[in-house]
Amino acid sequence: MNKIIKLLSLILWLSVPVSINAQTITPLAGDYKIIDIGGNGGGNYTKNLILLHQMYDETGINMNNAVGTITAFRGAAGASNRINIVEINSSSAYLTTSALIKSRDNNSSWVLKTCIYNGKKYLALDVPYSAAYHNWGFKFSGWTTSTGENMKSVAYQKDGVAINTDVLSDIQDYSPNMNETLHVNKLLIMGNNVGIGIANPTNKLDVNGIIHSKEVKVDMNGWSDFVFKKEYNLPTLEEVEKHINEKGHLKDIPSEEEVLKNGISLGEMNTKLLQKIEEMTLYMIEMKKENELLKTNQKVLEKKIQQIENK
Repeated sequence: MNKIIKLLSLILWLSVPVSINAQTITPLAGDYKIIDIGGNGGGNYTKNLILLHQMYDETGINMNNAVGTITAFRGAAGASNRINIVEINSSSAYLTTSALIKSRDNNSSWVLKTCIYNGKKYLALDVPYSAAYHNWGFKFSGWTTSTGENMKSVAYQKDGVAINTDVLSDIQDYSPNMNETLHVNKLLIMGNNVGIGIANPTNKLDVNGIIHSKEVKVDMNGWSDFVFKKEYNLPTLEEVEKHINEKGHLKDIPSEEEVLKNGISLGEMNTKLLQKIEEMTLYMIEMKKENELLKTNQKVLEKKIQQIENK
């Protein structure tokens, strides 16, 4: 009988939604606090939000803010190492909300979200997910206050299944709307790859968008003036025409398919285009010589015809 009761108790416990962690708050000075937020509420294979503070939702709101740092750790002799740190700058008051974050990690990144929790709208952080959870939980230090929940961890998915849907809903991306200005003498970035508008850059600088500049200087390893050297084998126009008919593009110039797939290198492409311009220049010089010769021959022919007519 006792075993049956224990089994029923276990089943009842398992049927309860994944827990929403309680906090330990240590006030330091006014609203400047250290908060032990707790864990993700479900262990491995759990996705969770951290509710930062209540935010404006069509009704004027008193000052809510979170300015500080959240640190998330995982690691032990038998647990893989994870570190995710995010600096938060956010506030909501009167009729607006402003926010941005800066994060550092050796895994995935933090993302700002909005959500509805117990009928109120919140600015939240989507915790970087991995199957292996942050076994040391989350710690916040900074200046924060909220008219609702404040620095609360809420799980929203466990093993791929939505949970806590009775209290948590409408999770949406939030677009940061604050600026960051670095007024410095030099900005040195010593990392491997930098991405702007792209999550996983594979080059020193990857930009997903338009680059607007007064000038771009490209270092080159060579130039196209070899075309003007005597030993250069200038293709005949017949050879050029044959290549165009067969390939659909100029020789040594990538095809449309290649460009759409791989893009172009500005330095390399400028070199190739100049090569074609220089080849065209040689063709024009040769055509000018041929044209002058034709003019000369035409004058000789006209003179002979005039002589014949005079006779």
